[in-house]
Amino acid sequence: MNAIGEKSGLLAILAGRGSERSRLSVAVGAGLLLALALPPVRGFFWLAPVALALLFSQMVHSDRPGRLAWLFGLVHQTALLHWLFFLVPAKTIPFAALAQIQAALTIFYVSAFYAIIGWLWGRLRRLTGPGWALAALPVFWVALEVWRGWGEMGFPWCLSGAAVIDTPLMPLLQASGEIGVSALWAFLALALVAVWGADLEPRLKVLSGAMTATLVVGLVIGSQLTPAVPGARTPTPTPTLKVAAIQADVALGDKWVDGKIDSTRVPYSALTRAAADSGAQFVVWAETALPAYVLLTDIPLLNWTRRLVQRSGIYLYTGFPDARRMPDGRTERYNSSGLFDPAGTVVDKYAKYHLLPIGESMPFTSLIPALAKVDVGQAEWTPGQPPQAMKIPTPEGDFAFSGLICFESAFSGLARQSILRGSRCLVVLTNDGWFGETAGPRQHTDLARLRAAECGVPLIRCANNGISLITDDHGRIQDQLGLGRRGIVQADVTAGTGRTLYVRFGAWPLFWLLVTWLGTLAVFRWRRGLAA
Repeated sequence: MNAIGEKSGLLAILAGRGSERSRLSVAVGAGLLLALALPPVRGFFWLAPVALALLFSQMVHSDRPGRLAWLFGLVHQTALLHWLFFLVPAKTIPFAALAQIQAALTIFYVSAFYAIIGWLWGRLRRLTGPGWALAALPVFWVALEVWRGWGEMGFPWCLSGAAVIDTPLMPLLQASGEIGVSALWAFLALALVAVWGADLEPRLKVLSGAMTATLVVGLVIGSQLTPAVPGARTPTPTPTLKVAAIQADVALGDKWVDGKIDSTRVPYSALTRAAADSGAQFVVWAETALPAYVLLTDIPLLNWTRRLVQRSGIYLYTGFPDARRMPDGRTERYNSSGLFDPAGTVVDKYAKYHLLPIGESMPFTSLIPALAKVDVGQAEWTPGQPPQAMKIPTPEGDFAFSGLICFESAFSGLARQSILRGSRCLVVLTNDGWFGETAGPRQHTDLARLRAAECGVPLIRCANNGISLITDDHGRIQDQLGLGRRGIVQADVTAGTGRTLYVRFGAWPLFWLLVTWLGTLAVFRWRRGLAA
């Protein structure tokens, strides 16, 4: 009897019927479980809906759901982003401890989204009652994850949908992107809560089950559809290039020192020639692989690059800083990249569009000019234009690719828009050396792979210190090189079609499904009120 009583007591606590303290404790555990479901951990993706079910069940009964959601978010983000506390501080940072302060502020900032959404949901619960509000909670979860990626301060790092990486469910990304999988987890969580004893009236249980089934079927069918990209003409046969990504593993302490420029030139020269000798036609270097304003001031380094490209007979895509003088006398600086043709001419450029807030620019300076005077060691880059397709001619037609620089690979919408503008391959340049041997570069790599799977195009990722890799148009790895190693990643890369439902329609089908769900709940709640 005691064992049975203890078991029933535990189930009651997990269902949210314990004390407020026990509910907070379960929320802490749920936050840790969700972190275990996400990159770089493998094999525990099924914990994502379980963790959300625990969160939902506690929020239904919580006296202060905003506080409970905040605690869940704080624990979850701390576990997920713990590596931020171990970043190698940039030389421009005023004092070393500021790196840890920024890490803590980042986690508190992201966890604030959970508090706000939890508080708003609590207002809804007061109006409708706990059962109807619970049925709407998955929509609030999706709204939270979408909101996290908006604006200058957007930070959509490892949304719950990222748990799908390297699982049999990964093709579902083609239907509605990472956010679609997040919605799937949330509605599966709702179904779990309904099963293990939530106070849902029978019609709500039926409706919730029907909605979950509709979403599952929709994602499965959507992942099999191949709608044409508007205005696109895919050459037949599809262009293929022999590609090499050079991982030079240049020490961060040497990279920006003028007297140690050979620490850059020697490995890039040797590895690029080796790649060309093995047949590479398209070579990729990392973010700011050329550590100088080569198009403006460092002409010797530019000429060295041109000679190397000419002797190798390759196309080269590489990162470098860039700048231009504005009519009003200001100088705008860019975290840029450029495509060299075999003659050594820069035929196209891309400057990073979505900058890392605080790290690469101070946000909201257009609204509050005084913020521009705050110095926390940020680079103060200027955002460029959204990524466009760059083209390499081949006998089969142009091989069109678009660049994404570092943090930009976290944004599904940015990759999708580049495909709509004609790209058929994603090339990510990054320098994750600041992350060290932590979970950070592994998570960063997985996010880039999600973009490839969502968009149905191959991925070339070149990182200074790793992880560099090449994937096919499903995000499956063809070749890779791990952290702290010097070498070449090579593969034959065939341009993708970009023909996924997510590329064609984005998350709009999911949006309208969620609106329909809320409308259905509102109608049934209204009819129930009339009947009463």
